[in-house]
Amino acid sequence: MAVDRALDELARTQRRSSIPIELPMPGFWSAVGQLVQHLEAELAETIRSEGMTAKAQLQSRKLGVVRTAVKDLTRNRLNAFTQHAVLMSLIQSPEEGALAPGMRPDPIEWEKHDPSERAFYSGVGHLVDKYKHDVSWRSLLSNNWDTPAPPPLSSVHTPLTEFVPGEAVEEPPIVESEGPEPQEQGSHWEDPEYDEEDRIREIDDFPEISGAVNPHSETREEVREEPEMRRILILQDLDDPIITENGEEITLKTGDIEFCPSIIADTLIAAGIAEAADI
Repeated sequence: MAVDRALDELARTQRRSSIPIELPMPGFWSAVGQLVQHLEAELAETIRSEGMTAKAQLQSRKLGVVRTAVKDLTRNRLNAFTQHAVLMSLIQSPEEGALAPGMRPDPIEWEKHDPSERAFYSGVGHLVDKYKHDVSWRSLLSNNWDTPAPPPLSSVHTPLTEFVPGEAVEEPPIVESEGPEPQEQGSHWEDPEYDEEDRIREIDDFPEISGAVNPHSETREEVREEPEMRRILILQDLDDPIITENGEEITLKTGDIEFCPSIIADTLIAAGIAEAADI
């Protein structure tokens, strides 16, 4: 059987299988190495004698196909060997050291595999054993009957009956102090010489403090605070009138002296339309 055909068939079969497939011939990987060297030498000779012709391109393509098959076959076989080694190590019974029934994978016949593959398989097994030792694999899966019982709960712990829903919890009685009650915060100190006339005078002067409302103050109209006015001299005519806060329209002409709210006056002065004309 030609080595290239055996390589293609083995790579195709191994791709569909999760267990290592037996090699088609003894010394398979040595034969594959010789095939790759032969194809490289053949391609180099063709390029040297004929140049990069169609024949050389065909040989180069064939060499690339062989190398791709080698990479795929190697990856799939190493995955299969790793999976088999891990499974063989992990399914062993912790108590008896035997494989669990119904889960025993088929043993590998190493006569039909390469010695380097067997060395790889053994290395994976050693790593799995080291991992099992580091994580105490057997103690995790076995019953630890010799483990001492946990210590009893301390008597100072709160009994569970206090956490049963629906039961009323008795609160300790509140002991009232016999001393004088503290004076409430914010209480008003009463002056013994404070008479009714002083109280009426305080209500008239500070109704918001005393809490009472002067009946005369209800009819008194609130005086709106007038905005601060400022005297300015108009330097330029304005086509559009200015509307004040009261809704009054003011038309500004050059040379006029106006009394405007300070915010409008400052704006006109900053714009160069007017200047301050304070007396």
